[in-house]
Amino acid sequence: MKAILVTGAAGFIGSHLCEYYLRQGYQVVGMDNYLTGRVDNIEHLQQHYKSDFFFVELDVSKPWPYIENFHIQNLKYVFHFASPASVKNYQKYPLETMWVNSTGLSHAIKFADEHKARLIFASTSEIYGTPLSSPQKESDWGNVNSFGARSCYDEAKRFGESLIYTSNKFNNTSHGVVRIFNTYGPRMNAEDDRVVNSFVNLAAQAQDLMVFGDGKQTRSFCYIDDLINGITKYAGSELTQPVNLGNDSEITILELAELVITITGSKSKIVFNSLPEDDPPQRRPDLSLAYSQLGYTPSVSLTDGLKRFIGTK
Repeated sequence: MKAILVTGAAGFIGSHLCEYYLRQGYQVVGMDNYLTGRVDNIEHLQQHYKSDFFFVELDVSKPWPYIENFHIQNLKYVFHFASPASVKNYQKYPLETMWVNSTGLSHAIKFADEHKARLIFASTSEIYGTPLSSPQKESDWGNVNSFGARSCYDEAKRFGESLIYTSNKFNNTSHGVVRIFNTYGPRMNAEDDRVVNSFVNLAAQAQDLMVFGDGKQTRSFCYIDDLINGITKYAGSELTQPVNLGNDSEITILELAELVITITGSKSKIVFNSLPEDDPPQRRPDLSLAYSQLGYTPSVSLTDGLKRFIGTK
């Protein structure tokens, strides 16, 4: 039996990744300290896959003392997905965010190397900062403020990418990086204020939907099933360079708010507030590399994805 290890296993994306590989017949070891992950994201995995899913409650930025107690054999992949990811959470836990994407990643790389496994690091579209062109290509170096409210996340992820590159170069390994654009779906933390989740929850309660600035800033939203498809395709490839994953259909935040109200039939109203510091005006991935190298094509439209997501509430 092949095995994988997922850090951030109780998180939104991490839990879906665990479930995918369990369904494929893998043994899965999950690690999380529940800083932003949730117990109920993995309870069903612990119940339905008792002999194949093993969970370790651990801050992965600290040493991994007893992980070998699980006698992991034939470890194929290590997915380092542990990190606060929403603006609210990484600003609440800025130092933890920096450590998990540096020291925590270093521990994960060492563990992967010891087991001769391939590591995949969850990077982010935020490494592009305020984009100088659109859509964002992997060759773009980014336009990021290193001394601001978002720097704890943006620069930590940029450092993580550099650590992957340098480790591969000097240790002759083939670890990889996926740059994840805005993703939504079941198991999102209701308290993390990510925009799709926030709008859906507020609309369900007929509360006002808060739009920052004039709402003309754009995002591209990917349904979780499409993202997991892309991550697993990338893991199974021989690519080590960063690759964008997401959905390249672009929409303004104001249009998103209007769409959520329409789909839910809510009586919510749209209100406006001042734009947060360093809020990027545009987010749209260039998926050319994912298309050509992975055969990756997101298949779930925003309307269909929102209907699926709302149906799980």
